[in-house]
Amino acid sequence: PDRGQEHVARLGLTREGAITAIETSFTRDHGAYLPLGEVIPRNTINHLPGPYRVPALQTTATNVVTHTVFCGAYRGSGRPEAAFVMERLLDRAARQLKLDPAEIRRRNLIRPHEMPYRTGLVYRDGTPVQYDPADYPAAFERLLEAFEYATWRRRQAEARYGARPIGIGLAAYVQGTGVGPFEGADVRVDGGGNVHVFIGVSSQGQAHETTMAQIAASELGVDPERVTVVAADTATLPFGNGTGGSRVAANAGPAVARSSREVAARARRVAAELLECAPEDIVLAAGRAQVAGVPARAVGLGDLARAALKSKSLAREGTPGLQACGYFAPESVTFAFGAQCCAVEVDTETGAVRLLRWVAAHDCGRPINPMVVEGQLHGGVAQGIGTALSEALLFDPEGQLLSGSFMDYGLPFAADLPPIETLILAYPSTRNDLGIKGVGESGIIAPPAALANAVEDALVDRGAECSRIPLTAARVWEALRDTRRAG
Repeated sequence: PDRGQEHVARLGLTREGAITAIETSFTRDHGAYLPLGEVIPRNTINHLPGPYRVPALQTTATNVVTHTVFCGAYRGSGRPEAAFVMERLLDRAARQLKLDPAEIRRRNLIRPHEMPYRTGLVYRDGTPVQYDPADYPAAFERLLEAFEYATWRRRQAEARYGARPIGIGLAAYVQGTGVGPFEGADVRVDGGGNVHVFIGVSSQGQAHETTMAQIAASELGVDPERVTVVAADTATLPFGNGTGGSRVAANAGPAVARSSREVAARARRVAAELLECAPEDIVLAAGRAQVAGVPARAVGLGDLARAALKSKSLAREGTPGLQACGYFAPESVTFAFGAQCCAVEVDTETGAVRLLRWVAAHDCGRPINPMVVEGQLHGGVAQGIGTALSEALLFDPEGQLLSGSFMDYGLPFAADLPPIETLILAYPSTRNDLGIKGVGESGIIAPPAALANAVEDALVDRGAECSRIPLTAARVWEALRDTRRAG
């Protein structure tokens, strides 16, 4: 139920295709009550300009309660709706101005020299929206090149008047990620040289156990296999703010890095005592502390942990052992950028949509683990495709859910999805120590807009329009029927 928005919107442009203004009024169906208040419509408003220069913006949101199931935050939470409005308007504007959809986006993307870019909006944490430095035009060109955009336009021209025309859809977005207020980490080294990391947020499948272990291992010079991550145990770390808002890597990650860095500094002081050198001369690597340039003079991390209990230098600081606990509180969110491109084939006899090609590009700042980033993007794209083509909550007039089982609710099957190619871009954030931007919810933002653009692009010569998702075969067939009736 998190996608229940209906927009009336208009976009102003110059004759050359430069955006001058966007205006929208929209309603949001919250169901029986508002457990999150205004968070989701505010997300839509703050993300509406996307990665484009928008000199003027006016929005009005009306929150509506109905006698249906209440609305919670679902992956993306207000952002796919914003991208849907902006990206659909851009495609329609491109047709009116006789511009290629890629070209109209090129002309409006924020340039690197304009960074950090301010939209004039205020994020829900009370701070002005400010985009992190990145090169949106270069990233967009990389997407088009990987997709082989010109080749697909030629294929589209060849199939234009057949029974299965091809459509190409583009959609770009920005995403505020890593919302505060804080996250913490407690890092400890035991007598066996094993590292224990305690964080306040639990995983829902985002591989926190892998990424947090990598961060700690990098700071302490150990193999990630020696690191154990324990999440959301209030007996060991009492404070945490939960998983959501693509926030864990950007908040808990710096906290883990800071605490691990403090443990590493303590380890160097203890090693300096044992090896009779300066702490600055100690290098942590391969689970040992060694004198720089003299690998033979070394001591294992486990031995250091035991020695740290009797260390005079640590005793003077008042805390024994190799252990540290710290917190990271971001000034505000970090903004990630992404864009996706897809090609579809539409059967004009049945309305069925077949996916032919999909490329997704995303700027996650510094990628901790590229495989995890790719997995998050794959999962998000799959969910976005479901949103666009088949998933819908249907109610009867009394508010009873009609699509409440997997026999009725249209989850996409693996066979429905094309191979998803991902491009991982890396423009480090300035909002946190590690340069991280979020990725957990990013993949789902663009697919509804990209697919609606693609289907409408395939059917533009037949006069069919796509203003509402999901684009089920029945709905696409009805749009084609209506255009035939209208001649």
